[in-house]
Amino acid sequence: MNFPLAGWDVALAELAPLVRRVVTLDPSSLVRLRARGRRLTLLVRLPFGVLAARTVTAEEEVAASEGVDITVAAADLMNWLDGDRREPPSERNADWRGAAPPVDAWRRLDTVPDDVVRHLVRTGALTVRQAAEREGVPGAQPRAAVTEALLDAVVLTASDDAGHSAAITLRTLSALTRLGFLARQSHIAVDVAGRWTRVAAAYGSVYAERPGLGINVLR
Repeated sequence: MNFPLAGWDVALAELAPLVRRVVTLDPSSLVRLRARGRRLTLLVRLPFGVLAARTVTAEEEVAASEGVDITVAAADLMNWLDGDRREPPSERNADWRGAAPPVDAWRRLDTVPDDVVRHLVRTGALTVRQAAEREGVPGAQPRAAVTEALLDAVVLTASDDAGHSAAITLRTLSALTRLGFLARQSHIAVDVAGRWTRVAAAYGSVYAERPGLGINVLR
């Protein structure tokens, strides 16, 4: 099979840890791979309702794969990268449901130190535990509706001098730390582009669409 990203071996190997984590979270996950110039981006929709991505840069531009945009099964990609599968993963482009964030035109709103982000996530996790205890099940999880409401709570707002702003939820920040994207003694950057908000960290980014503006189409 002629895999359109066969020339990206080193870059794909750098993405392998994220692919493995994705498969651990949800063995049926799909990943979307987009190549442009020397940059290869992997996008994935996680089971806890966020879109995450990591971009790596190849040493040389792989001209044959310029503009490649394919979707494959995360488990198939992982097995191929590990050498457990001889054939490269087959394309499943029609199975990717939902839009994808733009590549360009991002506007930087603000940066936030990583210790602030970690504090917000720890505080949110404590609130979830306390909610469970109020329901008489210490150590367990509260009702799904309660958890969802807590995760969707806005815990950070970023803005710039031009009046642009973005509301960041606990769900977004929790995903960023859970995926290991946030390095110690670093910061996050909050960017916006159209209906999209991007929270970028050292090892990857998490995206969210502003409420009411999501469009469930293929791109």
